[in-house]
Amino acid sequence: MEVRLQVYLARAGLAPSRRKAEELIKAGKVLVNRKVATLGTKVDAKKDKITFSGEKIEAVKNKVYVMLNKPAGYLVAKSDERGRKLAIDLLRQPSADSKKLSDAEFNSIFNIGRLDFNSEGLLLFTNDGQFADIITHPREHVNKTYIVKVSGRISEEKIGKLLRGVKVVAEQDGKPVEYFSRFKQIRVLGRGEFSVILIKISQGRKRQVRRTLSAVGHEVLALKRVAIGNLKLGELPAGKWRYLNSGEVRTITQTSSA
Repeated sequence: MEVRLQVYLARAGLAPSRRKAEELIKAGKVLVNRKVATLGTKVDAKKDKITFSGEKIEAVKNKVYVMLNKPAGYLVAKSDERGRKLAIDLLRQPSADSKKLSDAEFNSIFNIGRLDFNSEGLLLFTNDGQFADIITHPREHVNKTYIVKVSGRISEEKIGKLLRGVKVVAEQDGKPVEYFSRFKQIRVLGRGEFSVILIKISQGRKRQVRRTLSAVGHEVLALKRVAIGNLKLGELPAGKWRYLNSGEVRTITQTSSA
């Protein structure tokens, strides 16, 4: 059965979405039967040989959804020139309930969003590009919930600013970029020499939580993501993973008022 090449590539986990797969095709990086593919190309997995950078690409028929409790000190990337530990390599180990990803499943999955090197908590992997788009696209407004330890005693005035929104300066292509960042919900869990707060945010820019809190004068000392939408990290041990069940996949994007 023939399918569009970008669909095949997304199912194979080569790209997190069909749009990203189209970019690879446009760049001339995908070959079908030793010829450079173009947009509009259709392929039949039983007859055609699809390669990327000289390696054969095979689509996994089943959709895979995995939750990892990422520890601090792990990089979210496929590789690292500096030799740092990679979060995805934790998925080569047996799951919390002693299951294993097959080689085909492991090669097909990609991370949905990121957690920076020093952050920990809930990180999702999948080979379902549409599912990933729903979670990460701003139009869906899927909440991400974090428990954050910050320097100093956070005041009600600062909390008000964070809920109304503040300007944050980041760097993009070597140039400063300014954007508006707002937390949707904040709950103080403890105050003293440092403060512990629970926050919800639906935006998803790089290092946004850290930069937003820094903008109001509080350094992030520790950060843990504990939920995405209605999906909670729960008691999953650090460094362990598990498959999501079908019910969790269906309900993850439903907005929670909790």
